[in-house]
Amino acid sequence: MSAAGFKHAGSRIGFWLLFVGMPALLTILYGAYFVRRGPGKSDFWTFWVASRTVLHGGNPYPAIATLPHVAGPWFAPFVYPPFAAFLLAPLGVLPFLLAKIVFFMLNLVAVVLALRLLRVRDWRCYSLVFAVPGVLEAAGIGTISIPLLLLVAAAWRYRDRVVVCGLVVACAITAKLFLWPLWFWLVRTRRYRAAALAVVSSLAAVGASWAAIGFAGLRDYPTLLARMSALEGPHSFSPYALARAFGAGDAHAGRATYVLGLIALALALWLVRDDRRVLVAMIGVSFVATPILWPHYLVLLFVPIALARPSFSRLWFVPVLLWIDVGAWSHGNPLRISFALAVCAVVVRAGLHRSLPPGQRATVGTTRLRSSERLQPTGATGSVA
Repeated sequence: MSAAGFKHAGSRIGFWLLFVGMPALLTILYGAYFVRRGPGKSDFWTFWVASRTVLHGGNPYPAIATLPHVAGPWFAPFVYPPFAAFLLAPLGVLPFLLAKIVFFMLNLVAVVLALRLLRVRDWRCYSLVFAVPGVLEAAGIGTISIPLLLLVAAAWRYRDRVVVCGLVVACAITAKLFLWPLWFWLVRTRRYRAAALAVVSSLAAVGASWAAIGFAGLRDYPTLLARMSALEGPHSFSPYALARAFGAGDAHAGRATYVLGLIALALALWLVRDDRRVLVAMIGVSFVATPILWPHYLVLLFVPIALARPSFSRLWFVPVLLWIDVGAWSHGNPLRISFALAVCAVVVRAGLHRSLPPGQRATVGTTRLRSSERLQPTGATGSVA
């Protein structure tokens, strides 16, 4: 074989190893690790126990007095609204091992469905996603971050269907409160009926799910959230954690996070107008405003990536950089926290500054886009919406 032939064969082998071999191997390894984890050693254990508890009308929330003073690596009490536990109730009736396997497979399918809803067609994008630490961690510890990615993708795809969009946004916010800025996406793009439906259905879901367990834990819920922020926040990758890493106290860091979140929200509502950019901006606001930001939350970065680059490009590699020095916990390391936030900033900026194709430059502040126009691609030419 000639030198050119060896070079071509080597490039082909490297291509298949990068886009097939590595993602497949990592997915298998994380799947095996997840399945082998015993009780109490994954987020899924928390959801599984909470689901079984609420099915019997019990209280899924820990007593505040029983919380430790320092959060350990397996510290994961249930602090979601009870609606999240009821969503996973079908898994709660299964044996723990079988439920883990089913949930892991559902997470893998949800990643693919989310990219399909975002009109990603390049198979290399699908493959590379499974080499991203946030995706593998989300599937490997059994969080609901990947289902949230699917919900956000569905909200975008069906953004002009009032009932579907309103209910999907309500489901996302009710399951994970840090996604509350999604509601402002509906308001800013003048989807007032969907926004109203999201509010009503969220309140109804929260009220009904809490009523089903006799409103257990409702009085102490705000205190529980604050306690969790103080325990886990400094070990996460949020601006709150960065402030704590530089010596700010819990109260000062908390107030700084709220102020930063409000400033980010105000700037987004003032400066950003078209559909795609507003959604990307609100995802960015979610990252800024939450006191707890884990790497698996960053699976949501694939929404701005897919909207900005629906075909394969270098932007798809940016989340892979999180392998460099971002573990499951930051342990208050300011360099780790800053690096994770920088990755978020790069992706969100790309989603905000990607130029729109001709004919898509109208904004909701001037000329309201027709429904058929809003369903056209906003990230690149070609059929991607």
